[in-house]
Amino acid sequence: MSLTGNISTMSLAEVFQWLHSGRKTGTLHVDGPDGLQKDVYFGDGMINSASSSDPRELIGQFLLVSNQITEQQLSEALERQKRDHVLLGKILVQQNIITKEELHELLTTISEEIIYDLFLWKEGKFEFYDGNLPDREIPQLSLDVTHIVLEGARREDEWDRVKDVIPEASTILRPNVEKIIPHLPLDSRYARLLSLVNGARNVEDITRLFKSTRFEVSRLLLDLHEAGMIEVGSHRHLMIQPPSASNHDPIKDMIGQVEAFLDEGRLDEAERVLQKLLRAAPNNSLVQKLRGKIQDKRYETTAKQVINPDAVPVLAMDVGAITRLDLSPEAGFIVSRINGAWDVKSIIKISPFEESLCLKIFKNFLDNGVITFK
Repeated sequence: MSLTGNISTMSLAEVFQWLHSGRKTGTLHVDGPDGLQKDVYFGDGMINSASSSDPRELIGQFLLVSNQITEQQLSEALERQKRDHVLLGKILVQQNIITKEELHELLTTISEEIIYDLFLWKEGKFEFYDGNLPDREIPQLSLDVTHIVLEGARREDEWDRVKDVIPEASTILRPNVEKIIPHLPLDSRYARLLSLVNGARNVEDITRLFKSTRFEVSRLLLDLHEAGMIEVGSHRHLMIQPPSASNHDPIKDMIGQVEAFLDEGRLDEAERVLQKLLRAAPNNSLVQKLRGKIQDKRYETTAKQVINPDAVPVLAMDVGAITRLDLSPEAGFIVSRINGAWDVKSIIKISPFEESLCLKIFKNFLDNGVITFK
């Protein structure tokens, strides 16, 4: 028997308990915000493991954050994984980078964090594929469903506390130096996180640079805020007034058409409808946002065509000139990994960002003379 729905109407706790009590075996697939996808694998009602499309929830990123592996070691292990079709964890054990016990503990932590993050989603379509599991080997962790549900509920409550202070990922934070000094010296985690708060970066930027889960980063930021060491900077919320229910809004319909075409990758059709929108409502903020989305999608498509994943990038500017560029945190990460030895795909593999974003950064660097390829 299959099970489908949306976590906005049927809670994850209910879904997990149903699968547990029915001693189900199969895959629970969840589609979430920003194209994120997660799978939870069940065996006889127990959770075997979980996987995620979020780069920050991959085993390599967890090891980098905990300083258990260098970027060079990770890059070499990923190359071997691709060549030999062996699980990354097994390769790391064979290379004596981690022990079997450490691998089991790490896989357990990663699977738990992937699932706990699901409890923070307010919306997401889910479907349980009864009896279907991946062809590839997956860890058999036998995680306790009751413990997962209770901890997930606890984190959901704590997340509500976080959202009271940090309502959006776009929230900008600034340090309060006067309140920091009495707390010195700080725990290393708080010190590293505080160094990323500069009054310009938002929570999403900080999370990416800290290379940890959004819950962990937000929890630590909340601690710093409650201690007075950071403050919420000003940021503007886009307020959109809904149209009157009594009036049909053709602009809204056309916006929906553009969004549907974008989801399907039909950029030419999206562009044609957008041109009509620009003539009818040139000052509409949503129309302007859609215009940016289409441009971004076209740039992404071009980047995939232009950037060869096997090419080795080298800096075409001196370091001094690069430091004067106004680089985003993501671009700064990429440029700092260009060493004349790693190819594009190797840098992407160790990056905590989506492949599409990395390719756009490489394309931008190429267009602006920051890099060349050898």
